[in-house]
Amino acid sequence: MEWDDLKIYQDKEKLIESELGRMKNSLSKMLDKLPNKEIPFMEPHLRALYFETYFLLAQEFYNASLVLMGILLENIAKEKLFIEGVKDKELEEMSFGKVISWFEKMEVLDSQELEFLKKKKEELRNPYAHYNKMKLSEGIYFSGWKIPSDGLVSKLIALDKRVKDGELTEKEAQQELIKGVKPELISSKEFRPIAHIAKREREKVSAIDIFLEIDKFIRDFAKKYFKPKDSKI
Repeated sequence: MEWDDLKIYQDKEKLIESELGRMKNSLSKMLDKLPNKEIPFMEPHLRALYFETYFLLAQEFYNASLVLMGILLENIAKEKLFIEGVKDKELEEMSFGKVISWFEKMEVLDSQELEFLKKKKEELRNPYAHYNKMKLSEGIYFSGWKIPSDGLVSKLIALDKRVKDGELTEKEAQQELIKGVKPELISSKEFRPIAHIAKREREKVSAIDIFLEIDKFIRDFAKKYFKPKDSKI
């Protein structure tokens, strides 16, 4: 079979059923960790961004949700500049860094708000917008085995044959492959393919906490700057 002939799925209904089961498990686990209180007033485009971020995280799409967290913060900040009189055309051409520079000149945010935006720009917006997987996986180590390259191909072929012949299970073949090799700590710096796995593990641990920080910030920000003048809420 040619590569171009391979399909993402063979049976659409089975894929939908499988995805619905996965979503149910994710939502059941994640929703209890996320805020359940309605967000304060904000413009529809900001509200839409918030809930896209929220439900991506609730379904354990960590990378996508972290990307949107940075975009959400940037657009929350731009909305404040719009209120201060900056036109949409100017805002469309602004990077997050330029937005922060405007705030520093205008002095319309307090120091804690400004520092929070700067910190999250460095942690989220830059590395995720430019998808720097090496930076995002930096400092994460896994136990690994460096298999000598001499004779590796013939050894893999032989082990594959034994698995197909029923002499070994896949797990037993893996154990045979690393037999006599001492494990050592390996990071993406030593073995580039680890970067994706390491980044994913870091995101699983940190994404909820990052979102909760951002959630608190934008709730306070919206109450302070976006509340309609005639609102009693």
